[in-house]
Amino acid sequence: MGKTVTMEDARKRLGDLVDSARMKGDQFIISKKGKPAAALVPIEVAQKHEEAKMALLKLIEEVHERNKGKKTEEIEGIIDEAVKWARRGRSRR
Repeated sequence: MGKTVTMEDARKRLGDLVDSARMKGDQFIISKKGKPAAALVPIEVAQKHEEAKMALLKLIEEVHERNKGKKTEEIEGIIDEAVKWARRGRSRR
């Protein structure tokens, strides 16, 4: 993902890190007590992540709405068929 910096180093160099992310597209993992705690990424990365998340939630809602009233067994059968279809496509590549 990116270079890891400690919390202390991030505090001292926050302005430089933000500039590096903004101008160069650099990404940083900020660690706290030796463990990854947060990420500093260019705003475009965060915006794309949010857009993808919202698109996925919308898709989930649409699938849920489309399958309202269907029995669990029927939905499981549809899922099984989709998995088989996806696996066939992957094995052809």
